[in-house]
Amino acid sequence: MKQPPDRYSVPQTERESSSAADRNTSAADRNTSAADRNTSQGPDLGDIEHFHAIRPSTLAEMNRRCHWFHLEDGDVLIPAGERVDRLFFLLAGELRFPVYTRTGKIVWLPSAHQGSLVNGVALSGDLLVVPYSIEAAGPCTIASIGNRAFLDIIKDDPEALQAVVQMLVERQHALVEHIVELSTLSVRSRVHSELLRLCVEKIDTDGSALISPIPTHTDLANRIGTHREAVARELSYLQSVGIVLRRAKELYVPDVSRLTDLLSKSDD
Repeated sequence: MKQPPDRYSVPQTERESSSAADRNTSAADRNTSAADRNTSQGPDLGDIEHFHAIRPSTLAEMNRRCHWFHLEDGDVLIPAGERVDRLFFLLAGELRFPVYTRTGKIVWLPSAHQGSLVNGVALSGDLLVVPYSIEAAGPCTIASIGNRAFLDIIKDDPEALQAVVQMLVERQHALVEHIVELSTLSVRSRVHSELLRLCVEKIDTDGSALISPIPTHTDLANRIGTHREAVARELSYLQSVGIVLRRAKELYVPDVSRLTDLLSKSDD
């Protein structure tokens, strides 16, 4: 795992008396341009769909108290086993959650995408240790805020509380869906399902999609709980029947509905 150049710093407006908050430094602490980026000049939590209905005053205070920073591919936001009393909102990019077993095998939990709340366990106040790390899968833009500061801001805004609950429920559903797929689908179907997941936000008006860049066979295998040889075999088959076409570092899906049909029929 590649560690980021710095750790999550806390902006002056959000310094708290807690020693835990003081200990947690940021993934952009020494990146002055990122640390100085405030809501008037940078990203806005209002871009997150779940926050569209919250009070403007709540949103403004959240933006004011947040620290904004960027991660590059492979940067680690939170290492496995570390307690962090901060919440993270993913404004752009993808974060993955690898679990490293004692034998060195990697098992990936479902990724977090744009608009996701990350490290929701910090809301409990108990600073639970999680067995996975959180790292960037490509460039990411992230907002960070202390858990106690965030709870204090949203406590009197029912819409903001509802937005947070919805984010946590969606994460739970993604984890349940992942467990069901691992338990019930064949390796072939899991490959098809993961490819559809990669296509979902990239479908063009003609029904095609472009996956760019293509995850490596090993990455895909880790996502779906199998080995790279099985992924390579299934991708070769899909290419042979024209369901996917490889273009340099991109994977073109001419008709996403064919992939959907294949998934619906493969485990009948």
